[in-house]
Amino acid sequence: MKTIFSLMIIALTSQNLMAHEEVIQGVMKHSHYLNELQVKTFGDLRLIRENKLTESFPFSKIKSDDLYGIGMPQGLDKELLISSGDLYESFFDNYNYSTGIVKEDRDIAFLAYVNVKKWTTVRLPENIITFTQLENALPELAKSNGLNSTAPFPFILHAKIDGLRWFIVDGMGNGKPNYLSSFLRSRYIGGLDNIEIEGIGFYSDKHKGIMSAPNSNIHIHFRTISKPLFVGHIDDEMFLAKGAILQFPSID
Repeated sequence: MKTIFSLMIIALTSQNLMAHEEVIQGVMKHSHYLNELQVKTFGDLRLIRENKLTESFPFSKIKSDDLYGIGMPQGLDKELLISSGDLYESFFDNYNYSTGIVKEDRDIAFLAYVNVKKWTTVRLPENIITFTQLENALPELAKSNGLNSTAPFPFILHAKIDGLRWFIVDGMGNGKPNYLSSFLRSRYIGGLDNIEIEGIGFYSDKHKGIMSAPNSNIHIHFRTISKPLFVGHIDDEMFLAKGAILQFPSID
């Protein structure tokens, strides 16, 4: 897709480490503009199929207190979530699950992210319960809160969950010709019930398979608010309890 909103892979190598501001400008190149904000991406998920999503950049180069994002590190064997500048990761070592806030640096292969200093909170209509209903409702909800819903935009979901299906990636693509099967490569899959979550998400109807799954306009990672901590990718099945709220970037 060769448009002004095209996503690009930006090669950063350890042999040619740029100064801080140069890295920021490089990562932000060909970003998506959201009014005064920018939804920024590094990496293209289509490259998973041929095991070519291998370029990376150090998280420390963009870390800030107003940073929110979702992604995967180099190796594509962990789920990453960024909330208020804190980087969370989750992964399986065989069948042993680990998660927590990352204190050291990470090399990131894919990231959708945004800097937001202030969020506007809205109550989600009670008839929106499922993942698909949320996906369908997001453009109008964003528009009604002053956002340009034709461009990529971020959102935060705070909700009690009656149930959701999650997965956690486990390595590179399988190189198969079928794009969807390659995108849904080896994963750990499971479910969670009766929990409270914070979900960091991004919406775009123009970047299926690039910023989200090939069959979806949204990409959401979550962390549990209720203990114990669990971080993962929300699959396409989710059932919201009443009282869920959304947050959109404030454009005041």
